[in-house]
Amino acid sequence: VIQQALASSGNAVQVGSPLPEDTFYDAILQAVKTVNTHLTDQNYNQAKVAGGRAVRKELEKLLKAKDPDIQSMARTYLSTLDQLEEALAHGRQQSLPLFQQFTATRGRVSEAKSAFTATKTAARLPKKQIVAGELTVVDDQASLGTLLQTRSAKAGVQYNLDFGDGMTAVYRPWTGENGFAQRGEFELRLPDMPTSKAVDRAMTVMEQLGIPARLSTPEETELLYLHKQAYLSLEHQAPGYRRVLADLDARHADVPTRVEALRAYWGQRLGVADVTKLPGYDPLGRYQQGFRVRGKQAGYRHQLRFDLSDEQIRQEMAGYALKHSITNNNDVVSLVDAMLSDNGAMVSTVEKMRTGVLVGGMSPVEDMETGGASYCFTRLARHPAQDRGAAEGFYFKIEMLRRMDAISYDHDAFGKVIGSYVEDHRRSTVQAWKEMQSRYGNETIFKNSITLLDNIDVIVVGSPQKKQALQDVFLRHGITRLPDGRKVEQAIIVR
Repeated sequence: VIQQALASSGNAVQVGSPLPEDTFYDAILQAVKTVNTHLTDQNYNQAKVAGGRAVRKELEKLLKAKDPDIQSMARTYLSTLDQLEEALAHGRQQSLPLFQQFTATRGRVSEAKSAFTATKTAARLPKKQIVAGELTVVDDQASLGTLLQTRSAKAGVQYNLDFGDGMTAVYRPWTGENGFAQRGEFELRLPDMPTSKAVDRAMTVMEQLGIPARLSTPEETELLYLHKQAYLSLEHQAPGYRRVLADLDARHADVPTRVEALRAYWGQRLGVADVTKLPGYDPLGRYQQGFRVRGKQAGYRHQLRFDLSDEQIRQEMAGYALKHSITNNNDVVSLVDAMLSDNGAMVSTVEKMRTGVLVGGMSPVEDMETGGASYCFTRLARHPAQDRGAAEGFYFKIEMLRRMDAISYDHDAFGKVIGSYVEDHRRSTVQAWKEMQSRYGNETIFKNSITLLDNIDVIVVGSPQKKQALQDVFLRHGITRLPDGRKVEQAIIVR
């Protein structure tokens, strides 16, 4: 959508170029691709199919456009959508025809004045640092290689948008010139403090770029929650689930109707009368534990899978933990001190760049390409209480496996999340988790960050002296007990 807004920010349409009004091509293309890919098994990507269907109403409106090229584009795309529906309803022996983007047959000058100016440059990011808890910008035009401390990083590409009133934005497009972890990044920058007036202006700017700025309704939030449960458990591939979605689409069902239908589906699937009564059912989710103001919730909001409760996870995965090993010649004491001096969390490479934390990790450049740079890495391991040979490191609570953004692989995938890799390789059942634990290189990754105080199970250190040093670090930061009520020293084990 932003790409289309950028395309229309110029003042002319040239013959053979896509129309500025064409915000439909990519959605239809993805729908066509999934149908052609799954002709035999009909295991279509329902999200991509829904994306294609969603543009039909807007295209039908454009049939009445004054410009003949816009009318032709609408007719062409609607014809493709009709063929798509025919294939979905009855199947077909041959693939859908090659779908190509409609291009202008005549030149025209745009009469609309652009709401912004855009310049294309190599990717430039603000280099930040945290001093005494204050985040400051050291260099607002640093290269990705500078932040990753390597010369092998891609130069990248971005669009710099200026709205003429001090408000600016940066957009890094979905292109191979950018690492996967940065594709689609959009940052809107306010010139002054975020007053209500400034925020209203920011919302208007986002709408101008085609980004819906309104808050989602509770029903929309719950619908996404139900879909995410299907995706993480691979239930979205089940014939019964696909039939429910197809029926809802055929009836053009509204959001409340879809929520009710999927509630009923999951109730039957899990063998309960009312899925909303399950102890783990919570569409809103939980915000992360606040750090600067203890006891408050802040930061990212995490939705949690509802087919397993915290208690079920603790019972069925007893004796296991999520281990984060120490890298880059760091040690536990210095890392905890750094976390408690900053935001109290273990953060991904992308989050480190955003918040001013020094970038490290085992493979930051590779992680940018696989998408792993947006995730924190852990491995399923035996709990140190069950393993006298447990290595030094952080062992997080096993209940974190309920996070809907948790992705588990039975091998070292460098956090790969591109293409269909997650669907093809994800492990999301208790049995699969237990089996993968014994495999070298298994990994479970979490988006953006893991807050330390509320998620830590135990920290393993190599000596009594190091345990005392670690306790001193917590005490220096005013922490003697964890949010779950345990004393700090109870969470530190010597091995």
